[in-house]
Amino acid sequence: MIAEMSSDGKKKKKRKLQASDELESLSVNAMRTVQPLLSCLEYALRADSQDGGRWVRADDGQRYRSLLTPIGKLLRAKIPDNFPVDGSLEISPYEYLILGSSDDDAGAGCVVDTLTALAGAAGNEQLWKPLNYAILDACGHVGGRTEVRKAGLECLLSVIRGLGEEYMVLLPECLPVLAELLEDNDEEVAGLAQDCISLGEELLGESLEESLR
Repeated sequence: MIAEMSSDGKKKKKRKLQASDELESLSVNAMRTVQPLLSCLEYALRADSQDGGRWVRADDGQRYRSLLTPIGKLLRAKIPDNFPVDGSLEISPYEYLILGSSDDDAGAGCVVDTLTALAGAAGNEQLWKPLNYAILDACGHVGGRTEVRKAGLECLLSVIRGLGEEYMVLLPECLPVLAELLEDNDEEVAGLAQDCISLGEELLGESLEESLR
């Protein structure tokens, strides 16, 4: 009887391991579809921006919000370690999907570029506010994963560069988070925070030193 129980236990354990392997495989396979979707969305949103953002702002901004929520959450996503990345690129799967490749592979979409295109198509402060909140939520991932804070800052930089002076209306909301990140233990995070502040100062034509105290 003990032998039978042991045998049953091994079978159950084997089934659990197989289920775990299938779940991990499903996760990677599911993530494979994200990049081409992001690429298509970025292209469509940039085209919509040229048309005044009429498509994404339809239905009183519901379409915009339905896109922003899942894409914004990806900034804090945990990308499987075995997510396929070109071996010639010395970046993590998270960096590849969220920040993209410096080689700008054709057809390989990334979260930051898509959010930047979404901001461009949105075209007004009311719709930028929840996007800015999602970005700052990643920037303020203090005590968590450094890669998330970096991605948030890279995204903020990208959006500010893309929208320029128009986005400065939301800079006051960013400054408390940026001020905190200037003291981050990671030098790259602190440097990116300073880059955001410097770009803001350049666009505003004034120092933000007083506002950071």
